[in-house]
Amino acid sequence: MAYRPYRGRRRQGGQGWGLAIGALGSGALIVTASWYLRVPSPIWIGYGSAEAVQQHEAVASEPRVTLLSEMSRGDEALARGQWAEAADAFRDAAALEPGYAAAHARRARALIYQSRVESALDEARHATLLDPTSGEAQAVLALALDWSGDSEQAVQVAELAVALDGSSVAAHTVLAEAYTDRYRLREADEALATALVLGPNDPEVHRTLGNLRETRSDYPGAVAAYHRALELAPSYSYLYLSLGHALRAQKRHDEALAAFSTAADLAPYDARGEGGQGMVFAALDENDQARAHLTRAIEIDPRYPTAYAQLAWIHYGLREYLRAEPLFLKAVELDRDRARIAQYRHALGWIYLHGKRPAEAREQFTLALELNPNLAGAREGLATLSAR
Repeated sequence: MAYRPYRGRRRQGGQGWGLAIGALGSGALIVTASWYLRVPSPIWIGYGSAEAVQQHEAVASEPRVTLLSEMSRGDEALARGQWAEAADAFRDAAALEPGYAAAHARRARALIYQSRVESALDEARHATLLDPTSGEAQAVLALALDWSGDSEQAVQVAELAVALDGSSVAAHTVLAEAYTDRYRLREADEALATALVLGPNDPEVHRTLGNLRETRSDYPGAVAAYHRALELAPSYSYLYLSLGHALRAQKRHDEALAAFSTAADLAPYDARGEGGQGMVFAALDENDQARAHLTRAIEIDPRYPTAYAQLAWIHYGLREYLRAEPLFLKAVELDRDRARIAQYRHALGWIYLHGKRPAEAREQFTLALELNPNLAGAREGLATLSAR
């Protein structure tokens, strides 16, 4: 399979300059003065000289950095799917006007799409503190909460976002996604129907539709929705991740690998592209390649829980319990999704049971059932301990 090299784009920008004119005696002179600390010290040039004219023309040609220019740069980078550049632009905008909630909210959105969810949560919460009545800020906070695994609170914040701005596509879309993740599917349908009316060509609406269809195990429908989202935004790296998972669920492994590889090409700083490829190779029992991709994912992001968990499952399946144990423990430490943590603890219970560590096994099975009372394997583990 061919892997396309990533070609990064260097950020371009200019410095702001100001011109201060002063008359000193009969020989008038001018002095250049900096609006920003990055500009060199003042240079004295004779008034009317060729050097003065050149200096004036150079200053006039330099773009002035303003709140508006940085917000525009960030919005343009978001539209192109260049999440890191967008986050930098909105950070610079917030530095120019620290109390401007929209700069923090949009930086949070860029961070979410980079999979920097914890940082996004901090930015989004700050935005809502600056302007609690901002529907945009509340919608981004809801998205960050949902992607962090806290779908229950995400629903509450998304409902507030809709109440604040009923015409916001983003608010209705994230509400639909949060409802989906809480399995409140009828309400998700209603929120998504509104979002589709408000933003029929919004890629996030179609991604969320794909997520809703996946939740209903309609994987062909999900793939169609993700393809539609990609038609609208072909450079959005995280859309390829969603497509890859839906294809993987259908065992369309070659197509899934291509989607995850494209995500990795577009966003080499995002561990999820490598992690997705690792999951596909694991499903194919090509464990060496799976481990290579998952290890690379951890190198990119040492706090990416899925990579640790997938490596742990590979070792667990091979009955290499001593190698699986620390990886499951790391996944428990880093993950925030209750259902996944329950699975990890359930596996740890069986590892400890096989290792003749009954007290630790009982603790893990009990903790797993607290997170997911319907986890049959954990109940079976407790029953096995009681029988002994």
